[in-house]
Amino acid sequence: MRAISSEKPLRSSLKKSRRREIATGYILLAPFLAIAGMFILYPILYSFTISFREFSFLDPAGARWIGLSNYTDLLRDERFLTAMKNTVMLVLIAVPCQTVIALLLANVLNSPRLRFKGFFRTLYFLPYVTSPIAVGAVMVNLFRRDGPVTSILSTFGFPNVSWHSSGDYAFWLVVFIIVWTQIGFYTVIYLGGLQSISRDIYEAAAIDGANKFQILLRITVPLLKPTSFLVLVMGILATLQIFEQPFVVSTTGGALPGSPGDSTLTMVMYLYTLAFRYFEMGYASAAAFIIFAIIFTMTLIQFAFFRNK
Repeated sequence: MRAISSEKPLRSSLKKSRRREIATGYILLAPFLAIAGMFILYPILYSFTISFREFSFLDPAGARWIGLSNYTDLLRDERFLTAMKNTVMLVLIAVPCQTVIALLLANVLNSPRLRFKGFFRTLYFLPYVTSPIAVGAVMVNLFRRDGPVTSILSTFGFPNVSWHSSGDYAFWLVVFIIVWTQIGFYTVIYLGGLQSISRDIYEAAAIDGANKFQILLRITVPLLKPTSFLVLVMGILATLQIFEQPFVVSTTGGALPGSPGDSTLTMVMYLYTLAFRYFEMGYASAAAFIIFAIIFTMTLIQFAFFRNK
């Protein structure tokens, strides 16, 4: 009986100690939760509410409730559908290209025979940390009429035109910029995955007579599946939200965002145009949540696909 009675104060003391720990944790988290609630959660909820209104910051008092009209109008909006098509095309073209190139570059950099590895890693990573606006401006000048790149390409039969102002080439200039700036980052991620694979596996495969292509296809690619999932998810998310590079390409020379002929218009660029050019905040908020729904759905699909594999 004495043992049981002595356990009660101990349990009570432990419960009090646990409550104090929890209270201390909440106190320490309070500044972050307050800031997050003020600058993240509240703007999201406010944006969601105005997506059901005809709203402009030029006349906030004149806002009126219109229900799902913004969403239904967007799904019939030809420019938004064009922006969605362009963005999906960027994902389908740029993401596979940058993933494959990053994997190949990582294999080269992971070679034990390669010298100056640190230099090459830095060289490949530099475009990623460079300002997207600066990169876009440099690429526009490289691919202008009589520019360094277009002059070389013209010897192979390509027309000597400014790619940023050509409806046939502006989109491909955006693709090139995205791939060029992103491959360095994904190369570093793949390099980390490759260095986690034991060299004994490669040596055993080489002893069994496997060539480099077979080793890459049968050993490296399967063992890098978690890394590939991360690279694809990050690549798709980044491309779906792409804004700076196509904006620089399209607005060079004072043209409207998405020029020429909406060939470089992306979903986020159209959202920006609605919100800060035409001040249709309700319409822009609806576009933002449609973009969020697309990104969330594609992420779930990727997760399900890789999990089943």
